[in-house]
Amino acid sequence: MNAMRYFNVSGPCNYRDHYMVEAATRLKGVEQLIDMNQYFVIHAARQSGKTTYLKDLARRLNAAGKYQAEITAKRD
Repeated sequence: MNAMRYFNVSGPCNYRDHYMVEAATRLKGVEQLIDMNQYFVIHAARQSGKTTYLKDLARRLNAAGKYQAEITAKRD
């Protein structure tokens, strides 16, 4: 039996376990910047969905087959 979904208040979200707005709808134009070989910065307050967005972006880029994306993180 699967646990019920809930509103996550810490750490990255995922569609299976958490209620959430689709990550791709939050930032428009990032994939076009990637296609144009441009740099971009994700700068926002803590707990605003930066990691969730980047994980979703990597998943979508990999699924499209045009790019191979990987997320790495350095924690102090």
